Amino acid sequence: MGKKNNIDAEQLSRKGKRGKNPFSFLGTQFEAVDKNTVKHHVTMLIIATIIMKFVVVFFTTEVFGSFIDYFDIGVYLNSATPLLQGQVPYINYQFEYPILLFIPILLAFIPAVLTQNAMVFALSFQSLMIVCDILIVLSVYFIGLKIYSEKTAFYGGLIYATAFSTAYFVITKSDAFPTCILMVALLFTIYGMNTKGYISATMGFFTKIFPVVALPFMVLYNAKSTALKTELISAGKLFLLFCILLLLPFALINPKVISTYLFATGGSLGVYVNTATFTIYSYLHYVFHLGITPASVSTVMYVLMGITLILLLYFAYAESEKNPKNLIKLVLCAIFSLVFFTKFHSPQYLVWFTPLLALLVADDIVKIVLFYITQIFAYIEFPLMFGKYYVNLNYTNPVGTPDWYITLGFFTLEYIAFLILLYFIIRPKEGMIHWMKFVFQTLTIKKE
Repeated sequence: MGKKNNIDAEQLSRKGKRGKNPFSFLGTQFEAVDKNTVKHHVTMLIIATIIMKFVVVFFTTEVFGSFIDYFDIGVYLNSATPLLQGQVPYINYQFEYPILLFIPILLAFIPAVLTQNAMVFALSFQSLMIVCDILIVLSVYFIGLKIYSEKTAFYGGLIYATAFSTAYFVITKSDAFPTCILMVALLFTIYGMNTKGYISATMGFFTKIFPVVALPFMVLYNAKSTALKTELISAGKLFLLFCILLLLPFALINPKVISTYLFATGGSLGVYVNTATFTIYSYLHYVFHLGITPASVSTVMYVLMGITLILLLYFAYAESEKNPKNLIKLVLCAIFSLVFFTKFHSPQYLVWFTPLLALLVADDIVKIVLFYITQIFAYIEFPLMFGKYYVNLNYTNPVGTPDWYITLGFFTLEYIAFLILLYFIIRPKEGMIHWMKFVFQTLTIKKE
């Protein structure tokens, strides 16, 4: 007993030395984390995040002679200009994104109108996305503090801040905005602010849909300390309220608006060639000469997506205790499944799950190396290969030519790299697969 007291006293003494000025965040006090250390980390992460954007622009244009893609930003600008003529999106003209995406668009549109300069809109929009990216990197860091030591949490933030392929998409697309909302939702949830987490995840649904994928996992996570019925009602009420306020008015006038809020299965789209679906189809059809269509492969992939999501929800339900790291793993697997199994693919989907990857690789040098390998693949895919080796719906070189095989080989290696990284994240050594086996064993014992 005396020995245990000595150990406890030693631990408290060690905490006192490290935490002379304990850090507090969102109602949680970290006795072993010094406030000045956190301030230093936050400053470094913000600086690294901003610098990386300039580094990416320089290397893309000057070193690799490629381009900065302003196409989507032009679409955002064109979606805002009809407002000056009193037109309403969804009613008077088509807008393919959920309504809350207008928040950054309008914020960037105001200075553009005042200056009558389209480039001002582009620069304003890019600046807003960098602000969102800073919020993402800080969310990674503060979530990391709940999972790791402050040093490893800093590594997680730094890994995300230096994710160069993701940085490219931050300054060329809008995906940093919904991803920011997703990460804030997870941050609130892990810090015990259930309602704020639900509000954030629901808001994400009205920006680019995918953040709402985290909502059922958050409900199941919170239910470990309350009750599933309580959390379902709480989250359901908030989601319904947002639907009534942001969706119903438009849907009553134009029912087609509802299709904007469905994660499209691409009914009117072909299979994009940078998908896992098309890569598998290419081997089956062109290499092994099997009589198979892209549609049939896509159908199987969507079935697998559904099975994967159901299994992930089951594991989240079966887990008996709150585990922030497992919550992050489950949400990562769910979002990655959406990207991997769907038949259409925009390269910027990488932004959706990169913060989660950065969090989960921060404690292992092998995983960190694998993370940057996937970043290299993603950066080569877009912008370096786009237009030269593939466009959305076809390879640019004829089937069977050397360049066609190079393109197929590249996408094959890219998806293998991501799957290997995902495996290293959830492998038994890191807990999830071992945990899955434990869950099954526990349930079997309970039934017996």
